[in-house]
Amino acid sequence: MLDVDKDGAITKKDADFCKGQFVDMCPDAERKLQVAHDLDRYWTAMVFLGEPVDWAQVVTMDQFVERFTEAFARDKAGTVARVADGVQHLLVAADIDGSGVFTFQKFFQFHQAFNLAHDIVVRTTFNLIGPDADDTCPLARVQEFYIELFVGENQEKFETLKNAYKAIGMI
Repeated sequence: MLDVDKDGAITKKDADFCKGQFVDMCPDAERKLQVAHDLDRYWTAMVFLGEPVDWAQVVTMDQFVERFTEAFARDKAGTVARVADGVQHLLVAADIDGSGVFTFQKFFQFHQAFNLAHDIVVRTTFNLIGPDADDTCPLARVQEFYIELFVGENQEKFETLKNAYKAIGMI
């Protein structure tokens, strides 16, 4: 979810595109500012993992995975905390209406901002989170899912999601 333009690298361009997509969905100027702030916190937490922020650098996906793996091995609790903080800011930003609930439509829009809006991927992900009978998911459940996806050990969920991406040719 970080290489938004799918060029193999994570750059300021990816972060700015994503932020622009989210901000455009906001109904008012005050919410736009808060969303931009939350997304800056997300990108900083996820890309730099507690290291100094340097958007002048280009981080390839391989470098990102290597840095993430090293950070996790060095300080598992700290890495989990940074990921949890980043995911929380991301999802607060994605909760455009502030309801604390993700409908499938809102979840789809969230994926659009990351250039990942494909019915198979979004529906598979939403179903893995476990929507309620009314086809909604509370923000806390979505947050738990993404934290588990980034730093957890549930390989079944990861493989299911990876297969959805393969089905549409994204990997």
